[in-house]
Amino acid sequence: MSRPPDSDDTAPSTPTPSREDIAAALTSHWGLTGAEVAPLMGGMNSATWTVRRGATRWVAKTVPQGAEAKRFRYGLELSAKAEAAGVPSGAPVISGGGHMTRPVKGHALALLRWVEGRELDARDETDQKRMGTALARVHRVFGARPVERGYAAAQFELLAHYADEVVDSRPWIRSAVEAASERLRRLRPETLTWGPLHGDPAPEHFRFDSDTGLCGLIDWGAANVKPRLYDVATVVMDAGGPEGAGPLLRAYLAERALAADELERALTQLLDFRYAINALYYAERILRGDMTGVNDASGNEDRLEEAHRWLTRPAAGRRTARRPAGP
Repeated sequence: MSRPPDSDDTAPSTPTPSREDIAAALTSHWGLTGAEVAPLMGGMNSATWTVRRGATRWVAKTVPQGAEAKRFRYGLELSAKAEAAGVPSGAPVISGGGHMTRPVKGHALALLRWVEGRELDARDETDQKRMGTALARVHRVFGARPVERGYAAAQFELLAHYADEVVDSRPWIRSAVEAASERLRRLRPETLTWGPLHGDPAPEHFRFDSDTGLCGLIDWGAANVKPRLYDVATVVMDAGGPEGAGPLLRAYLAERALAADELERALTQLLDFRYAINALYYAERILRGDMTGVNDASGNEDRLEEAHRWLTRPAAGRRTARRPAGP
């Protein structure tokens, strides 16, 4: 399931460039004359196309200019670093003028290397191990950095970034989000391990190539700097929660990207926060009638209800996550 980036981008959307716009930009900036361009299924905050010329294929991706494009370019830098370290990541192809992105019709366009392989299944034990290992490896490549207490606290303030009509669109949202944020404040998030993150490592963003045995991680448009557990919590959501994600968590810890005691201390609170983001994001989409990335209106409602169930679960269900059992 695709996950929204943690942003407060609320500017009116700009119409997506057409296939002809993309083909012309690829010719002008990357020299891909005569390439075949076909749309892929749209994401929540972006549009993508497959690009083919002869036996070679790429992905073209656009996001609206502004805050989303700035984060997009940051993600491209991280994907290039991950790929250089041996994790296939859909790194950008630099344009003829030496740029990662080029402007087209109010959007930033990038040409990305194609990553072979299939999406991973969050409920499959072997695939969970692949996800945990790949995620830990990119975290280690990016390194960790200390943060000040004030900066850390500011990264977890949500309500200020959403209009009251969104926050109050369901009677439970405001109190649930406030409670999740307070649990994080009590945790002192500046004491966690921070660093550059993918931001949205949902199972469909991993790619396993059975020919090479490599597991890649694509779609870096939500990249940011937060505790590493933010990424871990994101993928754990789709793996059945902490109780169902044992193979993933053990594989992640085996790569020594994080100490087991930090996971035990803080995973539940980061899951709370991740669901709080989803609650606000999908509530806003429902108010706007935004159905990009879902089949119909029920897609937004289902994901909002998923957040509702998690955030309003009995207090006993909010205990600290246990160390994953097993070798």
